[in-house]
Amino acid sequence: MLLALDTATQRASIALHDGAVLRAECTWESSNRHTVTLLSRVVEMLDASGLTATDLTAVGVCIGPGSYTGVRVGVSVAKGLASSRKLPLVGVPTLDILAAAQPQDERPLYAVFAAGRKRVGYARYRWQSEGWQADTGVQVVTWRQLIDELELPAVMVGEIEAVGRESMRSLFGRVELPPPASHLRRAGYLADIAWRRLRASQVDAPSALLPLYAR
Repeated sequence: MLLALDTATQRASIALHDGAVLRAECTWESSNRHTVTLLSRVVEMLDASGLTATDLTAVGVCIGPGSYTGVRVGVSVAKGLASSRKLPLVGVPTLDILAAAQPQDERPLYAVFAAGRKRVGYARYRWQSEGWQADTGVQVVTWRQLIDELELPAVMVGEIEAVGRESMRSLFGRVELPPPASHLRRAGYLADIAWRRLRASQVDAPSALLPLYAR
């Protein structure tokens, strides 16, 4: 049973995946209370599924970028579980999780997260035979800079704050913002990615796994 943990931003998400079925998933507005809510939610999810920590066989975790505290909490808990129970550990970047939930499209996909101080972090993805693949690194810019750099037409998903939505008005019809559910980063997709990497033996040593922070 793989436990997936994502606390990289204001919205936290956890999931249980047995390799064939997504057994449970919970996503909530954490509001900088990751240290208070994360472990209690994990215990509740395990109990509701008739499981305990001894049933866990692997851990997947979102490694960022995102908020400094949020990323650190999730990675620390994941590394602690993996180290103490000798479990395989798989780290997955924030925007890869978000992109994995999006349907195929010939347009470039811009996955974004709120970087604070009216900035936005983003990476551009393109659809390949194996799914969405990033063709840029993560960039942290102002919304005005992002708009100037967009390759249009495009699709954009993620944490688009009020300032971002206001900035997007000038691009009406050229940038698609999918329905709200598509913008939610879910641990079920993190678990799917982690299982694929686990089967391919693409695991991370707890001592070597480092968080990714926005700069």
